[in-house]
Amino acid sequence: MALRKGRCRLKTLLGDLKPAEFARRMGVTQSAVSRWIKGEREMSYENAVLAARILGCHAEDFYEWIESPKGKRQR
Repeated sequence: MALRKGRCRLKTLLGDLKPAEFARRMGVTQSAVSRWIKGEREMSYENAVLAARILGCHAEDFYEWIESPKGKRQR
């Protein structure tokens, strides 16, 4: 099996936390958070780990993970 990233789950994981407050805690711009939520950019691993610490979850929780047969990866 191979894994590929699906859609970003950040909006769901934020719950009641406002994106602006999350951006402040992360030390990034609000536009960076907006691009992650919209799927226009992927979070770096470092940002995912920091975000996980802030939100009390795991770095792999920020994306849906899609399994595909090995050798048949899709974009």
